[in-house]
Amino acid sequence: MKGVRLMAAYRKDYKVLYLEKEDGIATITLNRPRRLNAINDQFYVDWIKAMGEVTKDDSLRVLVLTGAGRAFCSGGDFKTTGGEIYKLRHLPPKDFQKAYHRFMPQVIWALQNLDIPTIAMVNGPAYGQGFGMALACDMRVGSDQARCCVAWTRRGVMPACGEQWTLPRIVGLGRAFEIIFTGREVGAEEAERIGILNKLVPAAKLQEETMELARALAKGPAVAYRLGKMALYKATSGMDMMDTLDFTSAAQAVAFTTEDYWESAKAFEEKREPVFRGR
Repeated sequence: MKGVRLMAAYRKDYKVLYLEKEDGIATITLNRPRRLNAINDQFYVDWIKAMGEVTKDDSLRVLVLTGAGRAFCSGGDFKTTGGEIYKLRHLPPKDFQKAYHRFMPQVIWALQNLDIPTIAMVNGPAYGQGFGMALACDMRVGSDQARCCVAWTRRGVMPACGEQWTLPRIVGLGRAFEIIFTGREVGAEEAERIGILNKLVPAAKLQEETMELARALAKGPAVAYRLGKMALYKATSGMDMMDTLDFTSAAQAVAFTTEDYWESAKAFEEKREPVFRGR
């Protein structure tokens, strides 16, 4: 991304990505800018380590996912992931999948099931697996340089990064069919209009605007967020209205027992902003 990036309070560099932590916010940055942050085998090794650190750190309240340079993630790196793709044509489908998609379902599942809110900071092209990861985040803030594309159907295969689950829930079934079947590029303005991007900002303001949202969430009631995230995904996964009401009533009863609830009540009486502790 353009501009000067201030050093975070904590930074851990892996081979193809790095993890920063500051003020309750974890930021994972894909770091292969010369390859537009295309995903290779090393990515999965680094991802498991970085996400392991995120999940074990109870001080973290938000995860931001982004890419270094001018792209979010251009998808799989055909030159390095499981060997050159065109040399794998002789393999049966199950072996191809094993070679090329060993860990991507785990990546998508980890984002969807992380207890804390997740934000994709889409600074540029998000293609293929990159688009799948952005969709798997709870929210997406994009710059005017953002471009999204399923890409898979251009190669004669179907998406395999959860797009069939995430995309229709964001844009509706009809639009999801059209975007997946055509494999066309969705520009930044359209992405905001149809709901892929929660917010569209100028490239120069992307980090500032995204981190403003992340800091606001980091100050919020972590337990309520965790329960709310669980309820939202369950409610959009086939639960009927009564099941949703039963689940959210039980979740709310849990939230009423937290220190954060009593802090909010006290803050209301004292006419001040609550200071949530995440417990």
